[in-house]
Amino acid sequence: MCTRNVRRIISSLTDNCSEAMLYKNKNGEWMVHHLLVPKFKPQRTRKNKYYALSIDPCTDYSKSDIDVVMKFAYEQMGDDVLEINYVVEQKKSNNRNHLHCYVKCSNKKKLINCFKLGFSQISYRESVIFDLNGWKDYIKKDGSQIITLKN
Repeated sequence: MCTRNVRRIISSLTDNCSEAMLYKNKNGEWMVHHLLVPKFKPQRTRKNKYYALSIDPCTDYSKSDIDVVMKFAYEQMGDDVLEINYVVEQKKSNNRNHLHCYVKCSNKKKLINCFKLGFSQISYRESVIFDLNGWKDYIKKDGSQIITLKN
């Protein structure tokens, strides 16, 4: 939350609250009673557009095969808002290719089913992205370029 918002909330609360609930200490810092803390929480929750997806095909696919399957899954979705950004990376343990993606779509379940249809058997993990730039840096750690599929 920005300081401007905090000051706005404090100015609106000083008229309605007692000195015991909201006051300035000797150092000029605002002291807020724990019952007033919910007033400082954001009123609007922002929904992230993207979510992270890591896909590990159970069989060995070449990079060109993975590109074909990803294009197939993209075309099967038929979603206007669908955007798939992925990087193909080799695992250190078995030298097989796997994918790290950040995806924006309206139907996650259908997208996973399209990936299962294309790769035949996969292990995957999806999670919320809190820091998109950090995730982009992570998936490009080997110097790979991000491949984007969107309208």
